Amino acid sequence: MGDRIFNVYDVFLIIAVFEALLLAVFRMVLPASNRSGKWGSYFLAAFLIVVSVDFITGLLMWNDAIPLSQSFYSNGLVLLFTFSHFARGPLFYFYVRALLFSGLQLRARHCIHALPALLAVVGVCVFGITTEDLQSRSGDVDTTQMASVIWYASNGLSIFYAAYALVWLQKYLQRLKEQFSSISSIEISWLMVLSGCFLISWSWSILINLSADLIGGGFADAMGTSHNLIRFMLMNGLVFYSLVCTSKIVNVRYSEPKQIAVKDSKDVVEQIERGIHELQLHLYPSINIDQYAEKIGVNAKAVSNALNRDLKTRFFEFINAHRVEEAKRLLEDSSKKNLSIAQIYTAAGFNNKSSFHRFFSRLVGMSPSEYRQQAQRGK
Repeated sequence: MGDRIFNVYDVFLIIAVFEALLLAVFRMVLPASNRSGKWGSYFLAAFLIVVSVDFITGLLMWNDAIPLSQSFYSNGLVLLFTFSHFARGPLFYFYVRALLFSGLQLRARHCIHALPALLAVVGVCVFGITTEDLQSRSGDVDTTQMASVIWYASNGLSIFYAAYALVWLQKYLQRLKEQFSSISSIEISWLMVLSGCFLISWSWSILINLSADLIGGGFADAMGTSHNLIRFMLMNGLVFYSLVCTSKIVNVRYSEPKQIAVKDSKDVVEQIERGIHELQLHLYPSINIDQYAEKIGVNAKAVSNALNRDLKTRFFEFINAHRVEEAKRLLEDSSKKNLSIAQIYTAAGFNNKSSFHRFFSRLVGMSPSEYRQQAQRGK
């Protein structure tokens, strides 16, 4: 009986490659509902293809039982491996950014994100790095140093972009609260977890390289094979998230609100207050800042700026604080004592129980039921 070509961890990786390529094709042919969705699909497909190349070249590089021509093994494989390692981080970052923000437009300045991958490929060609050099790093000084740079810089760059994606996720949550009154953070929380897991996975790759340099190949090989299982689980998580959760994410505007003149600020604040006290716009469960601004006849950027600068709050907090006040009024009203808590929060403009209880408890210091009992006892 012949030797096995693949171990069980390699099989996991091969399955992940097939899943990634199938999803890449699916995202490319699936029509997007908006421009940002289109760019998100393109970047996801590109990321999945690059990661698949990364997985495949890794399998070929460390598996001597797979027959390959010497020329491709020594020269072609290292170019594919290098490019995929340096390209995966920027593509993941742009996928996350396109998923969250509307109006993404690729400009000439964005080409700088492709520069590390291109420079790395050029460096491989100039220094004559081969696959054997990447494996052993035992050639001449220049070759060995360049091989080490490829290993550590590619993983370090990927870690940087994963962390950068997490920064943009935080920016997205801030913009979401500036532009919407009711938000669901479940999908974003899972995307944060996914981004964090990619960061950990790429950090694990650096630990594998360090262990190979400092401890020896045996321990590094064990870490590498277990890493295949981690990457398999991570790829399945990305596939599941892309199919189930991305359609539920609400895009927000990327641009910062423009500053308005101070002399107009009081007028804007007055119109914002009119939207609450006269128009009662906070009672609309799904109102966002664009709809609010249209109702009061003020530019949405001016509304956002006035809320942030003059009222020291964000649209999300502002609207829900007034909804809590409306809920308090209803809970205090003895003629409304037959209304359930669900009817109260619906009438106050909240569209889900958890948001209502979270805001009410934070602003009032007690639950709605406790507040109602206290209010009724005081009468």
